[in-house]
Amino acid sequence: MVAHMQNYHPITKSFWRFFFTFLPAIVVIVYYIIRDRQVLSILWPIHTKAGLKVHMSLLVRSISGCSAGVLQYYSLKYIPLGDSSAICNSYPVIVSILASIFLGEPFGIYMFLSTAVTFIGVVVVTQPPFLTGEDLNMNQLTGACLACGCSFGFAIAIVMIRHLKEIHHSIILLYFGGYGTIETFIMTLEFGVLEFPELELSNIEVYMAVGIGIMSFVSQIFLIFALKCDNAGPISMVKSTDLIFAFIWQFIFFSQTPTMWSWIGGLIMVLGISMAGFRRYLDSLPESHTHKKHLWFILK
Repeated sequence: MVAHMQNYHPITKSFWRFFFTFLPAIVVIVYYIIRDRQVLSILWPIHTKAGLKVHMSLLVRSISGCSAGVLQYYSLKYIPLGDSSAICNSYPVIVSILASIFLGEPFGIYMFLSTAVTFIGVVVVTQPPFLTGEDLNMNQLTGACLACGCSFGFAIAIVMIRHLKEIHHSIILLYFGGYGTIETFIMTLEFGVLEFPELELSNIEVYMAVGIGIMSFVSQIFLIFALKCDNAGPISMVKSTDLIFAFIWQFIFFSQTPTMWSWIGGLIMVLGISMAGFRRYLDSLPESHTHKKHLWFILK
């Protein structure tokens, strides 16, 4: 939907996304308050060390997640949906590194190799001149840089959500949607790009604008619940599979066939991500399992 609505500025579409994520979050908060669930109690008092830590963590998660979303939308101005998604979805390797540093999750030689393979895939997707033999494509380079920034932002956001696993999901959504709405609203006013589709029942862009936010809200809920159940690294691996759907949607809705370099880079990235996923599979096996004994070096 974002890629289809090319007539609107990326920041405008980001504003729609966060605004229609923020509204349902308020409804969810009110619902739990009515049910006498003390979901807001963990935020107070702010002046205590624990309260300040929670607020700062929520703020970092919101800033990184919102900035990543804006950068992703911006990248779609310069490169196709498939290429943008391929680079944005390289974040699992960044997540693995950050999670090992801040959350104590394992990261050994095998994960380093997985990271290196995925990075090579990102380089191939950007189609640098030394590979293609063509002149530097500034649009491709700009879009790739924006998508890389998005990838780093997503990685930080996922690690922070895992860090906030004890916080109620409605609080995380409220902060995310609220901060994003304020940030993008100010930016739209600054750049003079605040606009909305014509409010007509027959105007499909109205439904698409709302749909962008609703889909974001739903996907964030599932992501938050997933990160409450498992480590950041494995969850990011699974989430990155939407790269496959991006190439499919690009072909179906925009009739854009990915270039040879996009296919090669995407496949290399899938290989790197699959390597990390296979390590997670081995780690989940019982200690006595044959595969775990024979492939012990992967878990180092």
